[in-house]
Amino acid sequence: MKKILFLILLLGSLLPVAVAQPRYEGISILLGNPQQESKRSTLADVIGHDESGFYALRLRSGAFYGINSKFSLEHYDNSMNKTRTVEVDLELDDKKRALENIIHYNNRLFMFTSLADQKTKQKKLYLQPISKTSLQPMGEPRQISAIDYAGYSRGNSGVFGFSVSSDSTKFLVFYNLPYDQGENERFGFHVLDWEMNQLWEKQIELPYQEELFEVERYKVDNTGNIHLLGRLFNEKRKLKRKGEPNYKYQVLSYRDNGASLTDYAVEIPGKFLNDMQIAILPNQDIICAGFYSPASTTSIGGSYFLTIDAKSKQVKKQSFKDFGADFLTENMKEGRAAVTKDKIEKGKNVELYEFDLDELVLREDGGAILVGEQYYIRVMTTYSPAGGVSSTKTQYHYNNIIVVNINPQGEIEWAHQIPKRQRTVNDGGFYSSYTMAVVQDRLYFIFNDHPKNLNAKQGQVYNMRLSGNEAIVVMVEMDGQGNQTRRPLFKAADASVIIRPKVCEQLTNKEVVIFGQRKRVQRFARISLQPDSQKASIK
Repeated sequence: MKKILFLILLLGSLLPVAVAQPRYEGISILLGNPQQESKRSTLADVIGHDESGFYALRLRSGAFYGINSKFSLEHYDNSMNKTRTVEVDLELDDKKRALENIIHYNNRLFMFTSLADQKTKQKKLYLQPISKTSLQPMGEPRQISAIDYAGYSRGNSGVFGFSVSSDSTKFLVFYNLPYDQGENERFGFHVLDWEMNQLWEKQIELPYQEELFEVERYKVDNTGNIHLLGRLFNEKRKLKRKGEPNYKYQVLSYRDNGASLTDYAVEIPGKFLNDMQIAILPNQDIICAGFYSPASTTSIGGSYFLTIDAKSKQVKKQSFKDFGADFLTENMKEGRAAVTKDKIEKGKNVELYEFDLDELVLREDGGAILVGEQYYIRVMTTYSPAGGVSSTKTQYHYNNIIVVNINPQGEIEWAHQIPKRQRTVNDGGFYSSYTMAVVQDRLYFIFNDHPKNLNAKQGQVYNMRLSGNEAIVVMVEMDGQGNQTRRPLFKAADASVIIRPKVCEQLTNKEVVIFGQRKRVQRFARISLQPDSQKASIK
């Protein structure tokens, strides 16, 4: 997964300086005070917010590849001043639990921890509420799940996952159960209500062998039903077989407290669907949207939007849009664009490569927005003259963002690219990618950029620079018609930090909190966005 948290980063020291902030109509920036933190400390997540401020989880990496790492729960007021911090206590009966998650759910904090008992061969999941006043767990840990891994190694003891319904009334604990090669994969569910009381639980066995099915996403809907999206392979789990696509998408819906299963094959003749997100409508119909290609599993030639009837399993509504010449060439230099358009006119396939579908955003008017990003890794190995490997470097590429707008009739109105180039080495993309905010009818994308991109010519995109204090924080605003406005927010040198988009969060319907760090300096900033209040909202 590209949204990876890397546990170890060695940082030095840097003196903070004042920040010059530009003024834009409808946008205000409040920078928090710079903090001197440990070289091994970084932000793990912004958990949530309330009227008093927001809550964050901090990670302090231990030596030797993260062994003995520690977590702290922190509270910041509305001016982004740290008011309190408490180390997360993971001891239970003289045994150290693993931290699975800390969430802010229905204005309360909860902590999930797990403990694998080698004697009983059970991996148990515990739940504890956390006091917002003291940031300490309250009461004894309550066991809510257990995975029996008798006959299997501790490494095959199962993994827990979590999901929240769109109306925040249902909470899902999802886990995979141990299985042997050749067996059908097995999973378990616990569906909890808004007070974290269990509504129902069930263990299920997928109707496919493990080698032929791969679960990609899972959701709980507002009525407590579970929906799995996965790839069903024709043969062994390979994306391609003899150069041809080797899988199709399948949705499995478990309703009536898991008593009934309905499977939905998502196939469209002549189109290969190679990336997908799903959403569940109030009437249980399923929205499937993403990218497709005529022939390849690593490139995309267009976008699609489908609505599947929950009862008949038939496609009620569908829309496809090939990426046209203007879209494919909108960030190309003039000469390359002319060559590409010539290929298209001659009927040759021109596609985009290595794009991941990140978001499916449902609009209040029944439409939707798709957002994706070009992401790939390149490993470069150097060999010494005497033989053997002398060095290996891993490049992380986070490039253009794609935005696709779908109207309430399910028709794809437009698609645009946001030019971006971020290439780093051996850091896991620590400062790369973007954070997104939805405010009324507009999308906002915030990321690190090269200052030359503010005035770059058509087709010129400079790689983000993290050295020499050259990075700037950029915001791209996209309106309902796809028009883009790129604005610099502040310079990394002025703020003394470089932002980490992967841990930034939209707090409210008009505010985003961003986090940055460089060497020992770390700080937050709050961005308020107030476009035209008469516009319709995206939800």
